[in-house]
Amino acid sequence: MKESKRKAKAGVVGGSIGGISCAHALIFAGWDVVVLEKTRSPPTNESGARLGNQSTDRAKKKSLVLARDENFNYRAADGADHRSLLYKILPLDVVWWGHMFLSFSVSDDKPNVKVKSKVLQRGEIIDVVADLLIAADGCLSSIRQTFVPDHKLRFVGMNSR
Repeated sequence: MKESKRKAKAGVVGGSIGGISCAHALIFAGWDVVVLEKTRSPPTNESGARLGNQSTDRAKKKSLVLARDENFNYRAADGADHRSLLYKILPLDVVWWGHMFLSFSVSDDKPNVKVKSKVLQRGEIIDVVADLLIAADGCLSSIRQTFVPDHKLRFVGMNSR
């Protein structure tokens, strides 16, 4: 009888577009994935970045074509719409809503990471043991601060509406 190999497990901290995209890629690659997200449910009525082939320079009051091929077939979409669609096609048990990241630790004798989170609805502290930790918890990421504490963030630009 052939022994089945355990799937690798990833813990994604943060249900941003980056976190959800990572979850999809890892699931597609055969990993077990858990996304810890502090909000209690998927976002509704949110706004996000617009994607498309045109941008408007408000100061000069003109539109700019973004792709070199002006016949580029595209649909304008809102980043929030993409995130909503990605949530909907994930397996139901992947995103753990209402789980606030607290800390993580790496064991000296085991090749994995233990992530502590607080279940906001019950106040319970739980551990998730994973082979890979992905920090998608935003610009104030405490995970990133642990590994690259001197790295200064810089604004890369986003048009406000």
